[in-house]
Amino acid sequence: MSYGAQIKFGIARQSAGGTPVTVATSFHGFALVSEDVGLEKDELITKNLNGNFAEGAVYDGVSRVLGTIEFEPTPRNLHAALAACVNHAPVSVPSASLRTLTWLPNTQDYDSTYVKAPFTVYKQFSDANTADQFSDVQFGQLELGISNGQFLKGKLTASGGKRTAAGVGSAAISPDLADVSILYPWNVCSISLGGTAVGEYSDLTVTLNENIDALYTVNASLDPYKFTRTNFRQVTVSGTLYQINRNRLDDFAAGTQRRLLVTLMNTRTAIQSGYFNMIQIDVPQMKITQFKPGATGPGEVSVSFNARGVVDPTSAYVLQITTITTWIAGF
Repeated sequence: MSYGAQIKFGIARQSAGGTPVTVATSFHGFALVSEDVGLEKDELITKNLNGNFAEGAVYDGVSRVLGTIEFEPTPRNLHAALAACVNHAPVSVPSASLRTLTWLPNTQDYDSTYVKAPFTVYKQFSDANTADQFSDVQFGQLELGISNGQFLKGKLTASGGKRTAAGVGSAAISPDLADVSILYPWNVCSISLGGTAVGEYSDLTVTLNENIDALYTVNASLDPYKFTRTNFRQVTVSGTLYQINRNRLDDFAAGTQRRLLVTLMNTRTAIQSGYFNMIQIDVPQMKITQFKPGATGPGEVSVSFNARGVVDPTSAYVLQITTITTWIAGF
């Protein structure tokens, strides 16, 4: 019998495409809420008319590794996710044992085959002596969201990769027990819009979508030939707020763009005198694309909205994430 509580799950950045990570200590043991990363295959079914109503021969079609990891961010799994989907080489500014890391989405593809740095995923259930290994995985979407009464939540989505056919042996991969208690609850989150603190939001989610997809060719393989972008990079914001004034409705009507800053700081344990683990999400120009207030009952009016990150002409970025941490091991 397998229990989700006993899953061994980790990701590790590869030194090169086509070279899976095999050393257990190189993996980031990933504390997670749920995951469904795995192999998916198309079917190739003959269309020949064969004299009866039954379908004819069935072959395996193209294969892909897809799925989403849902997690409550801690310093370790958060930084691993940022390295996988935003940029594997953040700008690091040291100060004693602290590091301030600035994460900007990569401005160039990793190489001619991969959009992002290729990662290996290790996944093992407790009733198995072997594990699934997925290599050359491209993580194309990262979602970070905070809701009233909840921890910060993340979703990291795999957009393709390859599965090791026979699996791999069992490895000692598990989350860092000192790390898993460092979380970001809603009450350590502050939001500002256009330089002004706002407190009427009940939930807010920022999503980076790199629109990565696998490209297949006639190359004697069911696996992808390479990975490519199928559309522009997209940064979207969605959420719910209480209608305490007309400010956001006026922004929507006028097409006003404002800077969104979401800051979370775990103040339970200092990592250096006066310093704490921190994450800040910066969308320098947010434009609301949907905002339609309505009364749905006698209670407080709340409004769901959608918005889009627009490139800031003064900074040339659409999303920047900054973290302060002492955890700097092997992105």
